[in-house]
Amino acid sequence: MTQPVVLELAPLPREQLGPFVVLGVDKDANRETIEASWAQRVIAARKNQLKVSLEDVNWAREVINDPDRRLRADATSLNPDTADHTLRQLAERFGISGNTVVPRWQPFDEEKALADYAPNVEVPAIDDVRQTIAVPEVPLELPAVAWLVEQFVKEPLDPWNLSLTPEPIKDSAP
Repeated sequence: MTQPVVLELAPLPREQLGPFVVLGVDKDANRETIEASWAQRVIAARKNQLKVSLEDVNWAREVINDPDRRLRADATSLNPDTADHTLRQLAERFGISGNTVVPRWQPFDEEKALADYAPNVEVPAIDDVRQTIAVPEVPLELPAVAWLVEQFVKEPLDPWNLSLTPEPIKDSAP
C-alpha cells in the first residue's frame, strides 16, 4: 500500500505575512495585548510549537512597537481588515462579532411548513403519466430490450430507487 504524498508549501516571508498575523493581534491592539501575545508566542516558539521562528516573533514585536514601521506594515502586509475596520464594523452591525453569534437581522426568506403545503399547479395522477409514456418498437434482433422497456415503464418514476424484477429463464432446448 502506498503512503499519501504530503506537500508542504513554502511559508511566506515575514514581511509579507505581517507582524499582526505573526503575533495574532488586531491592528488596533494596545500595548498590553501586544506584549501578552508576544510572550505567549515566544514560549511556543521556544518549545517548537509554532512554525514561526523566535526571530520572526521578536521582529513582529519590534515592528508593531515602532509607529513608522507599524504604519508601513499595516499597509503592505496581509491583514484581515482594512485600516478603517470595515469588516469589524460589519460584524458588529450584523451581530456576529466577538463570542456572540446572535444575528441582529432577519432573513428575507422564511421556511414554510411543508406538512400543509399544496403546490399551485395541478399534479397529474401517476397512472395518467404512465399511460402517456410511449414504448418504442424494438427490433426482433434484441428481444430482451422490449421486456426491459416494459419493466421500466411499470416501475415508479424514482430513478434512485429503480429495481427491475428478473424475467424467468426459459429453457430453449427442444
